[in-house]
Amino acid sequence: MAVSDAGELSPPPAAASHHGAVGLLGAIGLVAGSMVGSGIFLLPVSLGAIGSISILGWIAATGAALTVAGVFAWLAGAAPEAKGLPGYVEAGLGPFFGVQTAATYWVGCWTGMVPIAMAVAGAVGYLAPALAGPTPRLMLTLAAIWLSVAAAWIGPRAVARVEGATLAIGLAPVAIAATAGWLAFHPSLFLASWNPKGLSLSAAVGPSALTAFFAFLGVECAAATAGVVRDPARNVGRASLIGVAVVAALYISACSVLMGVLPAQALGRSSAPFADAGHAVLGVGLAGAIAVCALLRAQGSLTGWVLVTGETARSGADAGVFPRLFRTRPGERVSAINLLAVGVLMSLVAVGTASPSLGQQFAILADVSVLLSLYAYALAGGSLIRISGRLAPNRRWAARLTALVAIAASVTLAASGKPIELGFCLGAIAASGLLYLWLLRR
Repeated sequence: MAVSDAGELSPPPAAASHHGAVGLLGAIGLVAGSMVGSGIFLLPVSLGAIGSISILGWIAATGAALTVAGVFAWLAGAAPEAKGLPGYVEAGLGPFFGVQTAATYWVGCWTGMVPIAMAVAGAVGYLAPALAGPTPRLMLTLAAIWLSVAAAWIGPRAVARVEGATLAIGLAPVAIAATAGWLAFHPSLFLASWNPKGLSLSAAVGPSALTAFFAFLGVECAAATAGVVRDPARNVGRASLIGVAVVAALYISACSVLMGVLPAQALGRSSAPFADAGHAVLGVGLAGAIAVCALLRAQGSLTGWVLVTGETARSGADAGVFPRLFRTRPGERVSAINLLAVGVLMSLVAVGTASPSLGQQFAILADVSVLLSLYAYALAGGSLIRISGRLAPNRRWAARLTALVAIAASVTLAASGKPIELGFCLGAIAASGLLYLWLLRR
């Protein structure tokens, strides 16, 4: 998307045709890899405060993620020329909503990265209990943010090395909990922690599903990279659905284990739930190792997302959908102004939402990020309905039904948001509309 001299947003150039280099397994890896991150290290804290009934929220979030994956699978065939999530929305709903999607995605990125920085702080607080209080935790969160900004400033190669070095070691505790952890699972403890607050079914499942959906952000990854996937009309949809199912099985299994190892109250107070579970089962040595793994993975993930978010703003400015302040400057390897903007905004969010409860602060920020993404996913569903006529006649109604279900699922999940979370998201959406008008005037 770009702004023309006549004051209109011009469509993106058609994607060049080429042979995809990624098969089905590689596409599944793209989807699963984009969703498997450091958020899982603190999700059990927020969900544990609700109780093991939150497993029903996981199931609801999985269903919603599968329908959203279906939307992007259809969009890959209906709009093969589109680039990324904003491009898919613009293809059916026009440039106004394309700009809105780009802007809200950017806001959702730097909002959703603060919980990742909090995971770093939580792991440090576990290793050094003197740093587990609210004030030290805030300082550690800010330090993690600016350490990632500094690493991203060095360049993409350094970020790639950090990501690669921390991926396998960081996810080891999750994989162990999802498999071998069942040997320490206590069904009686799981049942005793089912609904400690005595919430109604809707009051328990709705908020837990909204928070759990944080784990599925990135579901659009295979569709967004359809240009490098072999036979995208066939493989993108399959990869999206299988990738969501794999990630859901991993996360639901890992969270279920924790809720059968630690009481709900202990889980809700934890700053490093996987480390606490390891301590309860195998002692302090393994717990410390798990905390280190979580710390490394969270810091690596944060560094990668800082770079991605900065580049999102830079590419948007180059395309004319963001202020020129963020555009590429001659000779720069990375955009200093974009990285500084991300660091400052994340710091403001971290300070503005500081809370004595790590789980409560994590849940609020994760929910805001999810709500902004759900808005974009609902727009993508609307776009699919508008352009479904491009599909073969025998596939149009299936695509439209998928879109309607995904929109309904997104709206239902969004309805579980707290007023303060919804208010922040509405403000971001309104600001993105003003951005579009400002871009037209320029």
